[in-house]
Amino acid sequence: MDTLADFEPLDYYKSRLKAEFEKNANEYFDELVKRSGVDAAENAATVAKYDAAQKKAEEAGKKLSSGKTLRSLAIAGAVVAFLAAFILIILFTDDTYWLYLFFGILCIALGVGAIVLICTKLKKLVEARQKKYEKALAAAGEIKQQAMEQMRPLHALFTWNMTRELVLKAMPDFTLDDRLDVKKLDLFIGKYGFRPVNAYMDSSTVYLLSGTIDNSPFLFERRFRHSTVTKTYTGTLTIHWTTYSTDSKGNTRAVHHSQVLTASVGKPAPAYTYETLLYYGNEAAPDLHFSRTPKYSHMHDEKEREKFIKSGSKRLEKLTQSAVTSGNGGGFTELANTEFEVLFGATNRNNEVQFRLMFTPLAQNNMVDLMTSDDGYGDDFAFYKTGMLNCIRSDHAQSWQTDADPARYMSYDLKASRAAFVAYNAEYFKSMYFDFAPLLSVPLYQMTKPREYIYRDVYPSNYTEYEAEATANRFNVSQFAPPEAKTDSILKASFIRKDGTADKMAVTAYSFDTVPRVDYVDVFGGDGLIHAVPVPWTEYIPVSRTSEMEIKAVDGTRENYESLSAGSELASFVRRFSSSGASAFCDGLVGIPLTDGDFTGNDDKALGEMFGLKAAAAGTAAFIAGAEAVKAAADMLDEEDKKAERKAPGAAADEAAAAENITEQPPESGETGGDMARSTQNEADGDGNNAPDGSDNKE
Repeated sequence: MDTLADFEPLDYYKSRLKAEFEKNANEYFDELVKRSGVDAAENAATVAKYDAAQKKAEEAGKKLSSGKTLRSLAIAGAVVAFLAAFILIILFTDDTYWLYLFFGILCIALGVGAIVLICTKLKKLVEARQKKYEKALAAAGEIKQQAMEQMRPLHALFTWNMTRELVLKAMPDFTLDDRLDVKKLDLFIGKYGFRPVNAYMDSSTVYLLSGTIDNSPFLFERRFRHSTVTKTYTGTLTIHWTTYSTDSKGNTRAVHHSQVLTASVGKPAPAYTYETLLYYGNEAAPDLHFSRTPKYSHMHDEKEREKFIKSGSKRLEKLTQSAVTSGNGGGFTELANTEFEVLFGATNRNNEVQFRLMFTPLAQNNMVDLMTSDDGYGDDFAFYKTGMLNCIRSDHAQSWQTDADPARYMSYDLKASRAAFVAYNAEYFKSMYFDFAPLLSVPLYQMTKPREYIYRDVYPSNYTEYEAEATANRFNVSQFAPPEAKTDSILKASFIRKDGTADKMAVTAYSFDTVPRVDYVDVFGGDGLIHAVPVPWTEYIPVSRTSEMEIKAVDGTRENYESLSAGSELASFVRRFSSSGASAFCDGLVGIPLTDGDFTGNDDKALGEMFGLKAAAAGTAAFIAGAEAVKAAADMLDEEDKKAERKAPGAAADEAAAAENITEQPPESGETGGDMARSTQNEADGDGNNAPDGSDNKE
């Protein structure tokens, strides 16, 4: 796409982008296959052999199952025969006992025959079929393993970054950050009014994806949210009573009654859910505020939609009339496009002029097409605009599979692997694109370029608390949870201090302990009395626990981290601080819980060296130090030459001898050179971590 300034996002996706993305995904996969050297024809032949072998194994399994069923029926028949014999011989002793005796003996014979059949023919049949099934299964397994070995070179090329590369190729106006860095967060908060992470104590960040679209910043955030709901508990009590009645003859008769009394109580309880949001900063219409919620217009046929629009137009007329009669010049004024007004439904807007600037006729038509078509996801999105900050919450994004785990493509079948690769990435891109679609529908947003933002010179932390929370949520839930926690935990991170290029963060887990309780509710019974019905319920008591965690950018891929995690070096390093040996990787950051030791600047350097960060920094430092040393030596020699020219030959000889004696002593400038190298290391790390676009230029 050459420009986002003026186009129809839905039509662009249908007519070009969808097919183009799938084509790019197939070509990307073809290139991986070419690099891996996997023979497609050979793999297809092996897969065909496996399918045939697997079919034989399934047939053998069915025969084995039928043999076992026959054996089970024989066992059941034997049991029934012996039981019938017992009943006939023992229980019946009347005059016709000889007949029962005959049938009893016959049943015993049948039972014995069944046992003989089970222990001989059926046993051999099942054993033979079991061996045949296991042999067929093993043969199929060997062929499948052979196919997996053929695919192994391709699997080795799969990375977590493949999806990102495909997205960037499809949308060249996009940039994607390696992480949400402190400068990008400063921009969102300082310029666009984004609320910081500590403003949401009921949620914890689990996923982040930031970047720019036409130089305007965006941020996808997935949160794990806690809310308090009312849970209904029910209890029962069975009561009994007796009444007496007298019949026409004067006889008194007792009648026994019973009734189940039911009672319920509502009590507060925690509820947890995930929520995915898209934030987008744009300077267009900076004073405009509005919100709209999904109306699912795409799910209605044309007749239903017309009826809905007609009904909505009457409400719009009332709103307009109310604004006129109230004398409020800044009140609601209906647009000429009634269909857009009703379907979009942003009637709570506060600035009519800026709303009209934002929603031009083209923007209105784009939005109506987007809401009424089922080519994307239709009208499943909420749109909130608060000044320069926009927020999109779509239903489809709540099930968006954001983790581009290459394991989902790994298969013994090259064809199946390709299909999984293309399908996942196409759906990933579709979900992402249609979150942006409401924003791309507004030409004013694409034509408004952001003004320069003045960043701070120094930031208190190396990384954001958002990234710290996302990293903390990569650990097992028990890592930070309070020991008495009986529910999920909301993890909140707060910055403590810098440790070189690492940050120490406090991670507080908020959860609940549970205590069983019983309430007694009075219920009127059929016996005319009031009964206290017990209703068991659960009380949720808040608990919390604060731990410490170190996070550091290692500028590597997840594959690098997993490779190091498989070895002993990283595990030994982590166990110095946490006996569990657990660590986590998220957005190029490594997180280490601090339960058994403190993390210092020296540990920061050691961890960096482990991930290969030392080579680049030390190389730069050595180059600078070496260049400075050469320059200093050259200057010194020039000075000595000048002095020698001014002195007598004898004096010059004495000076040269003295210089020779000095050079034999250990140099005292080593500390200075070391300090220079450490300084260069810190500067290199600092520049990388504070890049304006959040990028660390990782491979």
